[in-house]
Amino acid sequence: MPACQSFSIPDSHHADRAPDIRDPNRVAPGSSLPAAGPLWRRDGGLAGLCAGEAARAGAAAMTARWLRSLRLSLAALILPLAGCFETAPLTEAATRGLMPASGPSEVTVLRGAVRVAGPAGYCIDVEATTESDIEAFVLLVRCRMTLRPTPVLSATVTGLQTDGTPDMFRSLPEFMRSTPGRAQLSRSGDPRDVEVLEATYADGAVWLLIRDEGNPSSFDETYWRAILPVAGRVMTLAVLAAADHPFERDSGLGILQTFVRRMYAVNAQG
Repeated sequence: MPACQSFSIPDSHHADRAPDIRDPNRVAPGSSLPAAGPLWRRDGGLAGLCAGEAARAGAAAMTARWLRSLRLSLAALILPLAGCFETAPLTEAATRGLMPASGPSEVTVLRGAVRVAGPAGYCIDVEATTESDIEAFVLLVRCRMTLRPTPVLSATVTGLQTDGTPDMFRSLPEFMRSTPGRAQLSRSGDPRDVEVLEATYADGAVWLLIRDEGNPSSFDETYWRAILPVAGRVMTLAVLAAADHPFERDSGLGILQTFVRRMYAVNAQG
C-alpha cells in the first residue's frame, strides 16, 4: 500500500455546498477558498499521487492562512480607538496634577447604555470625562488624598457593539502584538512607541501589559489594559501608575482585575 495516494477531481455541480478543502484545484467564484466538490476518487498511479497529497496539504495550509488573516482583520475592526483617543484627556488631567476628585463614584454614558465605576475609593474625574454620540472616555482617580501617588484608572467605551462572543476576543492577543495592533494601542499612533510585554485571553477578556513611550510624562510608560465586552459594547479599561511611583506587575494586574469585576457588576444591575 503506497504511503501517498493520488486522487482525481471529477466535475461537480455541487456549487451550493460549503467550501471543501479536499479539492485544491477548484476555487469558488469571488473566493480564495476552494470550491465544493464530492469526495476525492482514487485514480491509481503512485507517481502522480504524491503530488496530489502535496496539493491537499497546500490547500489546507492556504485555508489556514486565509482563516488566520480573516481573524486578524476582524480583530483590527474591534478596536478602532484606544491609546490615541485617550491621549488628550489624560494629558489634560495630568496638567491639573491628578489631584483627588470629589466627583461621583459612578457615571452613566452613551445615553444610559453603559455605567462606569471603579473599585472602592475611586471617584469620577468629571473634568476629564469625554463623550460623543458613539464613544466615551472616563477617568477615575482616588477620592481622597493618599500618602503616595496611586494609580489612576481609565475606561474607554467604543461605539462597537458585541454579543460577547469569545472567538472575537480570543483573536486579539495575537493582533495586538502585530504592527497594526501596536498602532491601535499607541498614544501617538506610532507602533514603534509600543511594546506589548504580555497579551493573553482569560475570563472573557484580553489582558495586556504594555510599554508605551508616548504615555503622558506624568505616567509610567508601563501600564495594564483590558479589552472586554460590557453592556453590549467593546470596552477598554486601563490602570496607569505615576511616573515616579511605578507599580509592581502583580499589583497593577490586581487593580485591573478588581476594576473589571466592578464594571461587570454595575452593568449587570440593568
